[in-house]
Amino acid sequence: MDENDYPMVGETLGLWRLVRGLGRGGMGEVYEAEYDYLHLLSLRYPEDQRALIGAELRALSRVEQARLAGDMLGTALPPDARYAIKVCNARVNTAGHRRFLQEAEVAQRLGDHPYIVSVYAVNAGGLSMPGSNLARFELERGRYRDVAFMVMDLAVRDYDHTKLALDEAVQVVRCIATALDHAHSQGVVHRDLKPENLLGSVRDPLLTDFGIAKDVDQSDGLTRTGQIIGTLDYMSPEQATDAKRVNKRSDIYSLGVVLYEMATQGYLPYFHKADRESCLSAIRSERTEPKWPREYVPGFAVGLERIILKAMAYRQEDRYQAMSEFIGDLDRWSRGEWIPFWGRIRARNWLRFQVRRHPRILWGSLAALVLAVVVTLAVMLTPYLDGRRRQLDDQLNHLAGVVGRIKSGEIDQPSKDDGKKFADLDLTLRNTTGRYPEQHERRKALGRELLANRRLVTRFTGDLAARSREQLQVATGAESPGWVLRDMGLVMQEPTRLQLGPYGVGSLRCALTVRTSEGFRLLIQEAGRQPRHRILWTISGGSLQHLYREDEKPAQTLTPPQAVPNPIDLRIEFMLGPDELRVSSPRGAIHRVRGLDPGAQAVIELQLPKDSVLVQLEVRPE
Repeated sequence: MDENDYPMVGETLGLWRLVRGLGRGGMGEVYEAEYDYLHLLSLRYPEDQRALIGAELRALSRVEQARLAGDMLGTALPPDARYAIKVCNARVNTAGHRRFLQEAEVAQRLGDHPYIVSVYAVNAGGLSMPGSNLARFELERGRYRDVAFMVMDLAVRDYDHTKLALDEAVQVVRCIATALDHAHSQGVVHRDLKPENLLGSVRDPLLTDFGIAKDVDQSDGLTRTGQIIGTLDYMSPEQATDAKRVNKRSDIYSLGVVLYEMATQGYLPYFHKADRESCLSAIRSERTEPKWPREYVPGFAVGLERIILKAMAYRQEDRYQAMSEFIGDLDRWSRGEWIPFWGRIRARNWLRFQVRRHPRILWGSLAALVLAVVVTLAVMLTPYLDGRRRQLDDQLNHLAGVVGRIKSGEIDQPSKDDGKKFADLDLTLRNTTGRYPEQHERRKALGRELLANRRLVTRFTGDLAARSREQLQVATGAESPGWVLRDMGLVMQEPTRLQLGPYGVGSLRCALTVRTSEGFRLLIQEAGRQPRHRILWTISGGSLQHLYREDEKPAQTLTPPQAVPNPIDLRIEFMLGPDELRVSSPRGAIHRVRGLDPGAQAVIELQLPKDSVLVQLEVRPE
């Protein structure tokens, strides 16, 4: 790189000194820069004292200079910080100058996105424009006060985009797609996507250069009808025809070309065209088919090829309609899911590709074969697939209503029939893994909501006794329970062990009223794992004991054993959270022990001797 091409090296702009040139483009040069502490600190002194002050400041280390400058400005300035500064070479109030300011305004509006190069300060070149307080500190002085520039992250690309593995190419493009999705949500279309504008690393790429970005909410006259703006190899058909027609789907096309080039290690869709005019004509024409990736790379991944071709579809309505759709297909491919042909490649494009691959096949034979296959698939598969999807959606809608009734408090838990419907739906989804991802995700979400809201509220006396007995039978899954309902409550006709749960997500409230005797046991522990935190009430040896055990450590007594009559009318009420056990009855106390891990559910085991009478049982998420 010839430093003579960068005449401002060594000069000071605002708070920064330009160290070396990094590159140049149509609107100016890009320099690497650092804070100019000597210049900044000498500004407060009269002109005739600056030389003397400068000599004293040079004797200080850069760390000390940074500290003094930070004290003066009231903000920390790191001594080793480096930035990229883009300097506008257009005169004030020209179209180039206005386009530069538009780029700066767009970059600042996009904010601090992890995959977009950040802009920290902007000088509008003598014009009033919101920017950095640091930049305004002394931009009113100096030789370059009328130069427009912006201060950005210093970022370089540390990978060769023509030597990436497929998963690396997809990683880069997916990250940039999230950046563009953010830009589109702010009404900004980039219009110049190409590998040269993707900096950073494979793991953390950065999108830069919004120099020709389009703000869809504004019309400032910078783009004329019929004008062509962008880089030819990555232009969408509408961009190659009329820049006024460009929208967010044009960015999707260009990013598809970038993925094409990275995935094929350097090839481009119209790489075979000899000159600019023939390439431009090919991009504009719907009849000129771009080469498919497998024509350059035999054995190219078919699913990824379908994603690329959909992104690069000639007609905007055939492409992904939003970056989120593009990202969704990239994620499905990364997970190894099947990317279907239909909806991604038009039949006409597929036929053209087959003719290029097999030129001796007659059009008539090929058309007849394709038609036969399409008709057969339409007749045999479409009703089955559509019918199954409708069936799953109907089941999910019904179960969503059940969960909604639980959340509203109308019911406490699914009925026995609804529980069977949940089980049947789970079996159906297991047998259709990968075919209905939306339904799978919706079932998982309903399961999480059910765990977080399901409760058991029973009273075995009064008007609700019969309904409470049915609720308990559903909650325990008991087909022939050994209990009978009496006026006093639910009487155990034989020793009974009840398994309840899981309930709650990280915390749980429980209340139990029972007449019982020797052999009573109430155990609470986490669900779905080796027991780690267990809390136990038990009547043994004529005493009520309250114990806690963590992992395989010896059990500890939370309250002293209490002698009780036989039988005893016992009420236990407690709240179990991640870091404490709050007992309301008996002997109200707060115990600082590990309860449930965050997000974990609890199961309850209740052991009742014969002739025990269960009066009340409540389990509620907290």
